[in-house]
Amino acid sequence: MPNGNLKLVRIQFRRCFFAALYLICSFPSFAEERLGWLDTVTLIPSTSKEFLSESFSKESIPGWGVILGSTTLLYHYDEKLYSFSQAKGRQLGLGNEDNTRAAVSVSGHELLRVPGDTASAMYFLGDGWLHFAIAGSISTYGYLTEQTYEVNTGIMIVHGMFVSTIFNQALKRSFGRESPEVKTSERGSWKPFPSFNEYNSRTASYDAMPSGHVMTATLTFTILAERYPEHKIPIYSVGGVWVSALMFQMMNNGVHWASDYPLGIGMGWVIGKAAVKIARQKAESKDSELTWNYLPMPTQGGAGLMAMKQF
Repeated sequence: MPNGNLKLVRIQFRRCFFAALYLICSFPSFAEERLGWLDTVTLIPSTSKEFLSESFSKESIPGWGVILGSTTLLYHYDEKLYSFSQAKGRQLGLGNEDNTRAAVSVSGHELLRVPGDTASAMYFLGDGWLHFAIAGSISTYGYLTEQTYEVNTGIMIVHGMFVSTIFNQALKRSFGRESPEVKTSERGSWKPFPSFNEYNSRTASYDAMPSGHVMTATLTFTILAERYPEHKIPIYSVGGVWVSALMFQMMNNGVHWASDYPLGIGMGWVIGKAAVKIARQKAESKDSELTWNYLPMPTQGGAGLMAMKQF
């Protein structure tokens, strides 16, 4: 029974992963001026301002209602949902342990951990390195095929990840919520604003709210949907399965509570849209800076001018 269920989980995971790769590789291209990788950093202030503006506008009130309402409801059932996820993980043969292993370390500090089994692969769906790889793959495809639109899409994902990490870290350190695996009270204690050293030495005791993995995965699929609106339905369908598997596994291995997710999803969605908007404006401003040249042109009636835009 457990082996059969585990095999089914592996099959569904592979289908989800390869469906995402298919979507990414089959996107059409559109004319656009190329951004530079330095823009991933220089546009942070503008995108941050756009994110804050959108987050606290009148139009965001319904969104905040959904986030606060769902967070409150999930918080009430956090312990039951956590226990159910762990029991289901054991039933499916996934286990409740984090079986990622260190692949790259520098001076004793682990820079990259990679999956060691199906469960850790599900957890890896939200890892920043994976989403950097997705962005890099899209941009590399753009460079190889001389498709600027794809190059810019990868740059936007990386830029969005930089912006989202800043806000996510600020909120994690502000809330200071315990992860399930190290909880000292029901649903985890809240110890706001730990010292820098305390947070770094006992990160799991302070970084549960909001979920950075869920935020990153949501951001990536939001940017893809914004960049390729004609494929929104399949992108969000794959993204929904992707993020759902990720959320389940992070409760299964004791990293997050269910109530850590709504804010992470909301942040990923709004920052993704803000990143695309600001980066697109930068690309359009580059286009507007291109010069027009006017050359004499003979016509049947005499002479005229031919306007040419230099690319």
